[in-house]
Amino acid sequence: MPDIFAMSEHESEHETVTEQEIDLHAHFAAERTRVEAESYDRGYRDAERALQNASTEQIATTLAALTEAIASVQLHAARWTANAEENITAIAVTVARHIVEREVTVDPTIVRDLVNRALAQFPVDQTITVRLHPDDAATCSTAASNDGRVQDVRWVADAHIIRGGCLVEGRERIIDGRVDTSLERAYRSVGQIQA
Repeated sequence: MPDIFAMSEHESEHETVTEQEIDLHAHFAAERTRVEAESYDRGYRDAERALQNASTEQIATTLAALTEAIASVQLHAARWTANAEENITAIAVTVARHIVEREVTVDPTIVRDLVNRALAQFPVDQTITVRLHPDDAATCSTAASNDGRVQDVRWVADAHIIRGGCLVEGRERIIDGRVDTSLERAYRSVGQIQA
């Protein structure tokens, strides 16, 4: 009885080819999987490198912009601070001027004492010109005394001189006791401003 389960030679060849084909397909599938994995890894690394380069460039650009912004803020802050200091100094000098004018109005002896101290700086044998605001000149010319010294004093009412100050001129020197001049010196000193 013939073996119905026995393979014929032709069937055996066909089956052998099929096994070879299966091995070949498995080999190609494995190769394809390996190539795909390598391609994926290479693509991943290339994308990671490109992203890192782009991030580095973006960070450098952002850092440069930030550095420029900081420099600009520092420049403007220094300028603003200098302007604020100058304005505060100017306000202080203006307030001082108003206080001097008010005090001189209330107490005219302030100007008289200033003029007497200035006159004491001059020799008795000189003619001295004292320039004062007209309101101060009226008060000082009648009440000035130089500790018993007699000086030839010429009183000049000068509207250009602010109340509370004086300009005393002798032959060899001038004593500038003007309020504006004193306040300007104070302004320059406090504000460290060069003339």
